[in-house]
Amino acid sequence: MKFNKSEILESKAAVFFKKYWLYITVVAAVIIVAVSSVKLYREEVLDIDPNVQYETQNTLYFASAGIDTLNPIVSKSEDTYYISKLIYNSLFDYDENLGAVCELAESYSVDTEKAYIDIKLKDGIKWQDGTQLTAKDVSFTVDAIQSYGSGGIYYKQASKIYSVNVKDSLNLRIYFRNNYNCSLDDLTFPILPSSKYSYSGKLISDTDGFIPMGTGQYKYSSYQPSKELSLVPNEGYYSTKASNNIIFTILPSKDYASNMMEIQTVSCYADKSSQRKSLVADKELTMYNVVSNDVDFMVFNTSKKIFKNSAMRQAVCYAMDYNEILKSGYMEDGVLSDTLYYPGFLGTAEDSRYYEGDREKARELLKDEGYQDKDLNGRLEDEEGNDIDQIVILVNSNNANRIAAAKILENDLEEVGFSVVTHSVSWDEYNSRIKAKDFDILLTGYEIEASYDLREFFNGKSPWGYMNTEILSKVQELDRIHTAEEYKEAFKEIKELMLEDATYSVLCYKYMGMVCVNSFEMPQLPMFNDIYKNCYTWSWKKEIKTEKAEDSDKSE
Repeated sequence: MKFNKSEILESKAAVFFKKYWLYITVVAAVIIVAVSSVKLYREEVLDIDPNVQYETQNTLYFASAGIDTLNPIVSKSEDTYYISKLIYNSLFDYDENLGAVCELAESYSVDTEKAYIDIKLKDGIKWQDGTQLTAKDVSFTVDAIQSYGSGGIYYKQASKIYSVNVKDSLNLRIYFRNNYNCSLDDLTFPILPSSKYSYSGKLISDTDGFIPMGTGQYKYSSYQPSKELSLVPNEGYYSTKASNNIIFTILPSKDYASNMMEIQTVSCYADKSSQRKSLVADKELTMYNVVSNDVDFMVFNTSKKIFKNSAMRQAVCYAMDYNEILKSGYMEDGVLSDTLYYPGFLGTAEDSRYYEGDREKARELLKDEGYQDKDLNGRLEDEEGNDIDQIVILVNSNNANRIAAAKILENDLEEVGFSVVTHSVSWDEYNSRIKAKDFDILLTGYEIEASYDLREFFNGKSPWGYMNTEILSKVQELDRIHTAEEYKEAFKEIKELMLEDATYSVLCYKYMGMVCVNSFEMPQLPMFNDIYKNCYTWSWKKEIKTEKAEDSDKSE
């Protein structure tokens, strides 16, 4: 194609250029300098190597310790427990608020007093060999778990079941042994196929060569003991399908996981250790915080006169600066919760009234109970004008977070007139003094199971022996078979009672960390009880050096 030079010269664009050529030249120069500056900034200030590219990976690499067996019914391995959640489904699973929701179950109805649940399974769900899931598989799985006995991690749940009556291929009725020790939480164990085994004993004995076959989002691909386990997407999965593969790199210990990131054979692992923040900073890794089930809280000794009345316990709660305890005591490595239950439990909003740091409210409550600083010496006296006894806070000496929290608590209580001392003692003395109830306020902690059975905290069987029959009767309702809405309504009542009672006050629900390579993306977080939940949404990029960069390395 030939261009007509005269036409070009006479064009509007040419005329414009002739008129404004100087301005255009200056703007172009500025753009060139800006681009060069950005390049220099990225290379020198941000230390970004222009010769390194990143390639999105289709395989996630997780860390696993030694696996005893992939058979979830007989395994005692924590890793098998989490891996099984990718391969198998349960009748019910937990949502992000720890509410039990249908998974394999399509619908259900309950009879709370007669302690049974009728379940209709989802139609069309297939095992990974193409056969259909049926109610017989549920009955078979319960029989296998019960037959294996108390050594299995699911026995506590399945032992509550009296019988499973199969009505047809999709419908069944489960009877529990009693109506005060059963709930939807007890139906969250993995369901295994009955078609592979002539009877449950065959499943129990299948350990070393066990090959998993479930209905889950991922399926078994290969396994090399002491080296790696490979999972691939289950193309027949009934819900949202995964597209990424998973490889579990098997290590002698999870302590090696961060080192394996350097050679990119691990791209993500779960870490609960207190050193994880410094490790992430030192190695320039990425970490996503997940609220764990590890809760620190304080316990009032209700056998002591000063804290027999709930109003006095409430006064202390109002006097406390919970946000400062979280910030300075726990370095913001967690979240606040208004009760012992998981933050946002069953979708119920948190109530901040006991961690607002309202010292005026605290003084009002103390005055109503007959305690004032009448002589203005900064210390509370009772109605007869006697100084009240010094408050003793008990804490174990090997827990730096609780010691820091105790010091902040000391300050807070002294501001409203208490005299306070912290006893930081050895682990053995700590436990002895708890048993003897030799404290006024105890700082302690628990890891609570996902079912959140808190009966021990109110039935007198805790180490400090607190009993509250009114709250206990309500807490028991969460361990009876109910509908989801009934559970939520029961919890609202429990929460109100616990806030009024104020024997327990949460200091912090701690985070656990998902430690990842710095190019890892985790748009949907997992849960503490299911650390690979939502991993089908995760991805990462591998560092790829270009030929130019490799040549440069060689020349150096």
